[in-house]
Parts: sequence; structure tokens; C-alpha cells
Amino acid sequence: MLVLSCIRTKIIILRDIVVYYISFLFDCRVLAWYIQEMKKILLILIIFLLTVPAMSKTLTGGVVYTVETAREAAFDGIEYEISMEPFKKYLQDPGFISAAKKDGGLPKVSKKGRWVTFFQDGEYGVKYKSNLEYVYYYSRNGQLKYIEKCPKNCARYPLITKKYDINGRLSRVFFRTAEFESFVYTIDKELVAHWKNEFCYDKNGLIIAKRKI
Repeated sequence: MLVLSCIRTKIIILRDIVVYYISFLFDCRVLAWYIQEMKKILLILIIFLLTVPAMSKTLTGGVVYTVETAREAAFDGIEYEISMEPFKKYLQDPGFISAAKKDGGLPKVSKKGRWVTFFQDGEYGVKYKSNLEYVYYYSRNGQLKYIEKCPKNCARYPLITKKYDINGRLSRVFFRTAEFESFVYTIDKELVAHWKNEFCYDKNGLIIAKRKI
């Protein structure tokens, strides 16, 4: 009887151990499921928080302009001539190093303290990080061709910029809707080009030029 009693006791203990581990494993599965669900919820929350600013940007900057309304806004109170006296030191690019070594190549210029954009024909534009109000356009030999005057507050699009020749006369007007998109007008208010990213389109939608960004 003593032996049977011992066996019965061991069986009960073993049963309790098995029940405990089954319960433990079940709790682990529940915990794992709970963790996975929480991860999903957290991911959805992160996506939502990230998309809210983008949605706000679309709403605040999503005004659609026609050719006529853009033209009217671009030429409102425009300066048709400026003094070139403050720009004499830029008539030759201070950062120009050397011309292109071969046809179709790009000239070598300094990028220190400024942004440089090269065009397909070897000409290029320069904007200084210390003064964002002006962009200087140079020939492939570093000779100034145009100055582009930008708004002092460039924190929000659309922006209106004006391009003047080396005599200070208005040459082009740009209506910018994004960093790399703009509509270009002549001084006679005629739409002549639409830049979008690296390509330039004419009024018929044909590519007429490209640039390296």
C-alpha cells in the first residue's frame, strides 16, 4: 500500500507539472500574440503620424494655377530693370577653375560654400549658401550671363523669381511651384518653358533641354 501511495503521489506531482507547463506555454502564446498585435498597432500609429504632415503640405501647397492666373501673379509689381553695381565681382565666376577638357564635358568649378547646377551645354548656375536671394548663371567659360533674383523668404512655394541680363534688364520670369519645377515667361508674358526635375518642356510638351541636378 505504501508503494501504491508513493506512485499515486508521484503521478499527481507529474500531472501538476504537466498542467503547469501547458498553462505556461499557453500564456507565452497569448503574450506573443499580444506583442505582435501591439507591433501592428504601433506601426499603424507611426504611419499615421508620418502622413499627417504630408497631407498638410498637400493641402497648403496644392493650389492649382492656370497659365493665365500664374502669369498674372508672376508679373504683379515686377521690376523691369535693376542696378548691376552690386554684382560687379560676379561678372567672372570667383569659383571658376578651368574649362571643360573636351567637347560635351563640364567645366571645373568650386562648390565650396555654394550649390552648383550644370546644364547639358556646359553652362551652369551658382547659388551661395550665405545669400539665397540670387542665382548666378555662367557660360562654360565662367562668364556671367544672367542673374536670377529670388524671394527672400523661400520657405514656401509657389515662388516668383526674375532673371536679369548683365545690363540689369529683365529677361525672364519664373513661377516656381516646387524646388525643381517652374514655369518660364518672357518679358512679353509669353509662356516659353516648363522645367520639371532635369527636363525642360516647351509649350507643346516636347523636351527641349535638360540639366544635371
